[in-house]
Amino acid sequence: MAPRRSGLLLTVSVVAWPCNFLGLGPGLGLEARAPERGIRGGCGRTALAGQGRSTVDFIRERLPGTAFVASMAAVSRRVASLHFFGGAFSPLLYATLTGLLLGNTVLAKSNSLTREVRPMLKPGVAFAKARLLRLGIILYGFNVSVQQILTMGPGSFCSALAMVFSTLAVGVMAGEVLRVDRSVALLVATGASICGVSAVMAAAPVVEKEGASGSKVSVALATVMVFGITSMFLYPIMWPILPGPLSAKAMGIYTGATVYEVAGVVAAGHAMSPGVASAALLTKLVRVLLLAPYLFIVSRLAEGGSTSIQTPWFAFAFFGVCVMSSYLPLPPELAAKATEVGSWCTALAMVGLGLESDAGAIKQMGWRPMLLASVLFLYLVCGGFLAVSGILRLLPV
Repeated sequence: MAPRRSGLLLTVSVVAWPCNFLGLGPGLGLEARAPERGIRGGCGRTALAGQGRSTVDFIRERLPGTAFVASMAAVSRRVASLHFFGGAFSPLLYATLTGLLLGNTVLAKSNSLTREVRPMLKPGVAFAKARLLRLGIILYGFNVSVQQILTMGPGSFCSALAMVFSTLAVGVMAGEVLRVDRSVALLVATGASICGVSAVMAAAPVVEKEGASGSKVSVALATVMVFGITSMFLYPIMWPILPGPLSAKAMGIYTGATVYEVAGVVAAGHAMSPGVASAALLTKLVRVLLLAPYLFIVSRLAEGGSTSIQTPWFAFAFFGVCVMSSYLPLPPELAAKATEVGSWCTALAMVGLGLESDAGAIKQMGWRPMLLASVLFLYLVCGGFLAVSGILRLLPV
């Protein structure tokens, strides 16, 4: 009996580590525990049976809400894939808008017809918004190739590095001047600094100990949508009239270092030339790869340097996946499936975020966050051009 019990405990411990890492352990009853003294036969079976019931209860509570956000995510992804939209906008924006629309109309707290439905959906919605979000961010690492980034010259890398952290600094300082809520300022700056929607969602659990509220995140996402779309159309118009003139590669580096969304970088780059698109995407991937150290810095800024802030371990897991997918001989099918699962997890999280966002609370935040986003947009366009041009004069690309 002893070897069998030891093997079972080892299996539970191995499964518990990733579950606890993602915050799933307590709900699934998979916390790794040392064997208790004096437990024999029937008592051990009773403990395992209780653990099984805990898992069943966990699933039963979260299944309705998770299934609902999954169905809404499927609709959002389908809308985003329609030819009319051209794939220029992230499916995550559609997922957020879908949740926001439903959460403030059909499933609004003031709607007496669905008052009993909201409590039933709440555990699954919270699970999607928190746990599935972290898993989605980790699996997003399969989209980043370290080898591709290493082929870039120091000018490209330094341009991306400079814009990421200088934009964060400008966002924090401008937020203080404009008296914008610190969490909102960090989220808006994160959307401008890294990769738009995905970065905002990754920063949401970091900027506040209990996670940023849906309303604060929705404000940041609104700025990403407005200025991300604007930059996507603006850069192709700007290229012929910019002083220089900029070569295709230099324009690509400028685009990749300053445009919000990956989808926007691809769309703007291809609207100019294949050379611009290639350089822009590689530069954008450098910004994405900086997500882990960026979130670590944001976690410190969020609490004014407090040592009690939780370290965003999922961000370092994201970096680990980037390295693993780049250097280990993984089957391409595995990476493709992991990327697909990650995109679904993030889409579910976005629907959940929208469902828990209060349009009234967003309106109460006023004009200051949008003014902050406007300052950051001008910095990216004007300051980014000056910074990238100066760096490329000093360093090879």
